[in-house]
Order: sequence, then C-alpha cells, then structure tokens
Amino acid sequence: MIDINQVIESVISGCALSCGAFLVAAGASKLYRSTRAVEEMTAIRRALRMPRRQWRLFGLAAGGVEGVTGLLVCSGTCPVLGGVGLTGLGAVFCVLLAYVLVKQIPGGCGCTRWRTAPETAAEAVTWRTMARGGTLLGAGIAYMLSAADAASATRGDWFGGGVVAGGAVLALLSMRVPVRTPVCRRPLWHQTRTALRALTSHQMFAAMAASAGPFEPVARYRRTGCTDEFWFTAVAGQDGEAVVFQVHQAVPGVRLAVHASLRDTQTPGTSWPARAITVADGQLRETQ
Repeated sequence: MIDINQVIESVISGCALSCGAFLVAAGASKLYRSTRAVEEMTAIRRALRMPRRQWRLFGLAAGGVEGVTGLLVCSGTCPVLGGVGLTGLGAVFCVLLAYVLVKQIPGGCGCTRWRTAPETAAEAVTWRTMARGGTLLGAGIAYMLSAADAASATRGDWFGGGVVAGGAVLALLSMRVPVRTPVCRRPLWHQTRTALRALTSHQMFAAMAASAGPFEPVARYRRTGCTDEFWFTAVAGQDGEAVVFQVHQAVPGVRLAVHASLRDTQTPGTSWPARAITVADGQLRETQ
C-alpha cells in the first residue's frame, strides 16, 4: 500500500534537489562572470546602483552563497539548513525582481548568464523570471516544513519524478522566448512570417516601395543559409524584373540588416525562388 505522506516527501525532496542544482549552476555562472571581470549592466545592478568594483565583489559573494546553498540542498545532509537557505534566497530573488518589474528597470536578470558579451537592450526581466524565484521560494518552504522526514524519504520513482518535474519547470521558466534555432538565432516557429513582418516595417522596404512600387501581392521567397530572400515584382514593372530583399539578423534584438537590389530573371544563372507567398493585411499565406 502506498503511503501518501511518503510520496509527497519524496516528490518535495526531488523538487528541492532540482532547485539546488539550479542554484549551483546560477552561482557558478556568477563566479565565472565575476572572475572574468565582465562589464555588465543588468537590471539587478541598476536597482542596487552599484559601481563596477562593488558589483564584482557582490557577484563573487552571491555566487558563493548560491553555490554553497545548492550543494547543501543537493547533498541532503541537513534538510533544515538547506530548506532555510533555499527559502531565503528565493525570498531575496522575489523581492529584487518584484522591485525591478514595478520600477520597469531595463536590462536582463543576469541570473544564469554564461556569455561574456554585453547584454542587449532587448533583454528584460519578465514574469517568468519572477515565477522562477517563486518556485525556489515555494520549494524551499515545502522542503523546510518536511525536513524532519526528508532525510529518511526513500529515493525511488517518486523522488525521480520530483527531480524531473522541478527541473522541467525551472528550465521552461529560464528559456528565452521566442525559442530560437542554435545557428541562425531565428525563431523556431513562424520563421518566414516573423522575417516578413520585420522586413515590411524596415525603412529600406518603405523607400524601395515608394520608388519602385507598389508591389504585387504575391512575392517569392527562399532561404540561403541564415539569410532570407524576398522577391517582389512591381505592379507596373517590366517582365522578369524583381526587387530582391536580403534579410539577416545576426543577434536577437538588433535591427535587421537589409540589402535591396534589382534583378533581371532573364539573366543567365538567375531564377525565381520556388516558394510563393501572398501578403495581404499583414497576413502571410502560402500559395499552392
């Protein structure tokens, strides 16, 4: 017969373990960036108004505390201290992130960043970051309350389920939105639609549409590596001539690099892209 209390304690212990592993990773990232003396202007640094030297020392201290707390939770040797530490850090995260959200302070969280490149202006603290801190707080409270039985809880299937569930929640809350491909950094879903909307709002497109347009509602499209090509024909243009826009975005949040050119498809070696799309009222539909 399954003891429901034993199941709950095993799940809580598993969730606490995943939170401890997250703290170890977050602490290691802060220690790495602080030792590399990375110049970063996160929302937390702006909220605390720390100069560079103090911020570096703060990063070393915060990374050390997070790492030690995470290792203590993962070891399970002292559930009470581990639960108190996890609860305290979760509460601190929630307070700082709530202040950043309320004051609308620009910049990212910088909680688990490993990149040494400066943050872009597009990075910002969101409700998902706040929910991640709340997850740590909730897991810490539950782990602290069940500390008396957590050490003796059997690490079976329910414990593993708690680890997987806690890790999945933290991973989803830490994931960047929209999800992008690893090489070209383009959105995983609606890639063509996103690129087309970005192109039509670009000043280069407006200039070309004013001088060579208006364009036909049907355009041709193809992708070459990480570059999107949109072929537009003018309503009153000559047969075989097309205005080609090559769109490339190297870094998310940075303005598109757009190159426009006039091509004659009757030139040897030049051919129309096979895929046709219809643009109307901001919508994108594929033609058969």
